[in-house]
Amino acid sequence: MPEPSPTRFTMVPARRSNEPTARRRARRILYVLYLAAALSVAATAISVANGRSGREAPPAEPEGRSLAHAAAMSYLSGGTLNVPHAASFDPEQAAPPATGRAEDEGGPPLPYRSLSWVGFTPQHFGSKELGFTDFEIHHFLVMLPAPGEPDQDGNEAGTEPAPTASPRERPGTRAPRGATPSASPSRSADGSPTTSPSATPSATPSGSPSGSPSATPSGSPSASPTPGAGPQVLRLDVPVLLSAQGPRLAAAPAFSARGDQPGQAVGQGDYTGYRDLVTPVGDRVKEQVGRWAHAYVTGDSAALLALTGDQNADHRYVGLSGFTLPDSARSVQVLSAIRASGGRLIVRVRVLLARAPQAGTAPEEPPEGATAARFTVHADFDLLVGAPEGVRPPVLAWGPAGSAAGLEPFSNAYTTR
Repeated sequence: MPEPSPTRFTMVPARRSNEPTARRRARRILYVLYLAAALSVAATAISVANGRSGREAPPAEPEGRSLAHAAAMSYLSGGTLNVPHAASFDPEQAAPPATGRAEDEGGPPLPYRSLSWVGFTPQHFGSKELGFTDFEIHHFLVMLPAPGEPDQDGNEAGTEPAPTASPRERPGTRAPRGATPSASPSRSADGSPTTSPSATPSATPSGSPSGSPSATPSGSPSASPTPGAGPQVLRLDVPVLLSAQGPRLAAAPAFSARGDQPGQAVGQGDYTGYRDLVTPVGDRVKEQVGRWAHAYVTGDSAALLALTGDQNADHRYVGLSGFTLPDSARSVQVLSAIRASGGRLIVRVRVLLARAPQAGTAPEEPPEGATAARFTVHADFDLLVGAPEGVRPPVLAWGPAGSAAGLEPFSNAYTTR
């Protein structure tokens, strides 16, 4: 009889089991342990991989936003881009050329009303074999003043800043900025400098439209201000390199064309694009809308509850406070309406809001023959109206213009319990 192996273990089965059953149970336990170990290794590998490719999912707050804002301010000031930059980018070479003045003084600043950061675009360039380079392209909107309107420094657009004690010849400026004279700038008959940009779009989102931009022989729009035109809006893109030492300016910023063609009216924002659903509004609906507007503007909770037809005793409705509805035929305007599900209507309403005199303050006495000035503004709303053919159609819900998709009956209610 062979001798038992010294490494072999002998299992002693209990009365309720036997040796084959005990061995099967032992194998199951070992399988579970092996599976748990394998899953642990896989989870660790996935975690490491996600950590290495974290740049592919950009953070909510970009790394180079502060640097990009500083670079944009420096760029618009006409000076050298004195911010941390990439080794491949030389700010001195990108500085505006100077004519008749010291090289370190740079060019004149660009007059503008506001500079707003509107977002960024992450760029992940490269391959696994060659490596990756990460960028952030930060986008700013630069609003230029309208002709004759003072900028942030008090200078009127289209006029030269006040000369210094020792006048110098105006230097040339950078081409991307939208003003690139070939030698020295010429002047128009009204004294405003004329420019011929190479790649700067002209946009007039507000004020009187100036029509389509005039094109130069190269096909780019002219940046010369048009009398009566509103302020121009340009987009400024600032490229930022993400390095191990932190964000760095990758190259000179550039103005880019805006594809949305600001100034042109496009699209239907009041649902009238659904032509088959557009419907006229009856007088009873208009009366209820007028009652709702008065109750909402003045904060009449009881009237709002009655207008909704809500029978829930725990619900209450809250309107504005500190405003009044002016006594005018155009204080409440029904702009359009479309049919919704359940026989309801979605009504676009424009309400005139006037700021009410504040308690404890004495209103200023208006000049003789004039009325007291108050803050007054129009506000557009979407209303969900039920039973439009009824005697008193209920105003079931309301919200700002564009919120019709989320309006549900009694969704404006607050629960008191």
